[in-house]
Amino acid sequence: MTSSPEKQWWVIFHEPTPASQEIVAVEPPPVGNEAQHERCDQMAAAGHQAYIITAPDEGTAGDIALRIWAEQLVSSPERLAAANAYIAANQSTN
Repeated sequence: MTSSPEKQWWVIFHEPTPASQEIVAVEPPPVGNEAQHERCDQMAAAGHQAYIITAPDEGTAGDIALRIWAEQLVSSPERLAAANAYIAANQSTN
């Protein structure tokens, strides 16, 4: 059995709160430096960021990006404190 070839994907996301990430798109990288710079400018204007992930398909790339984001969150004391404070301030008390 052969595995599918790995491809590069841009996993574009934003962080609506300090405690969450939403994937906006998973797409192949633009071809050429000018196209890449243009796409980066568009993402920055929209408040989006991107991970460049090597994976066999879009779904796997998205899963990897979510895991990276979570690992970065818990490994940064400042980010984790901000996320915990956000959750504490916004949890409902029923």
